[in-house]
Parts: sequence; C-alpha cells; structure tokens
Amino acid sequence: MSGTSEIEQYQRWLQARLAMSENIEDPAERDRVNIQIESAIQLAIQYRQILEEQSESVPSPFTELSSQVRVVEESNLEKNEVLDSTVCSGCQEPISGDLDFCPACGKYR
Repeated sequence: MSGTSEIEQYQRWLQARLAMSENIEDPAERDRVNIQIESAIQLAIQYRQILEEQSESVPSPFTELSSQVRVVEESNLEKNEVLDSTVCSGCQEPISGDLDFCPACGKYR
C-alpha cells in the first residue's frame, strides 16, 4: 500500500518532535507533550502493523482533495429579506436604534 511510506514519515516526524520536547522548561508541560507524542507514535505503529497484516483491505487514511474550497451553487442559497430595523416586526411601532427590543410591545429584534 502506498500509505506506508507516509506513515513512516509521520512516525519519524513524531520521533523528532519527541526529541525536541526535551527543551521544554516547564516539567508539567514537557510531560504532557511527551505523553501526547508517545501516544501518537504508538498509534502510528499499531496502524502500520494493521497495514502489514491486511495490506489490501485497509483504505488509506490520506486522501487527495481536488480543491480546498467547496463551491456553493446559488440554487442552494436561501435569500433572506432585509427587514427595516427601525420598525418593530411585531407591532410595527418605531424602534430607536440603540434598543434591542420594542418599547411598545417588548419584542426583541
């Protein structure tokens, strides 16, 4: 499977990060980071073992995207009407711009 080399690269990167974590001065933070990285290394090792046992039946976790942007068609967009914010939608009384509610009926904008 072609994903094996990416897994190996990821594991090597994690091992380099583990070595760099020794430079963290705060012992609690260093321990936290070490635990996270060691856990990720263990998961990478387990995944590599699964790939070796079942090489063709395990799909690659890495996918190539054709575009990083999802295009939204105009037909899927809802058009919202712009309401006049100076008039209450409940009782049609004028509302001051600095209020979040209608002083006549109490309805919030």
